[in-house]
Amino acid sequence: MGATSAWWRPWARNWGRNCAEARVEEDIPRKAYYTIGEVSRITGVQAHVLRYWENQGKILKPGRKRSRHRLYRPADIQLIFEIKRLREEEKLTLPAMRRQLNPQTAARLPTPPAPPAAWENEAVRLLRAIRDELLELRELLE
Repeated sequence: MGATSAWWRPWARNWGRNCAEARVEEDIPRKAYYTIGEVSRITGVQAHVLRYWENQGKILKPGRKRSRHRLYRPADIQLIFEIKRLREEEKLTLPAMRRQLNPQTAARLPTPPAPPAAWENEAVRLLRAIRDELLELRELLE
């Protein structure tokens, strides 16, 4: 093999591609499920950080075995790469990441509570009293 071949330069195969995307496609062994240790090695994110994102961030939701060991799917690994990108490049906090990764919940903002009927009645009564006073002032001016 010549000096120009890419077999000894793994980065040359992925020249111009997103590094995380290339890593997901080429370096990840093809399996249905991965343990937290495997995911940590693949993504470069420590296991305690993955557990933190799961518990505090409510972003990751890996499956569990009967023995309660976490099982990550390939889609979870891609999500981890995206979370890592948002954290490192865009410097987002966990709540901001959650909003960005789950836009349908961000669009569903809590609606303000409807005012009680008593407030509505009081407002209508107050407006009528103001209108009556204005009409009386108009009559005095004419």
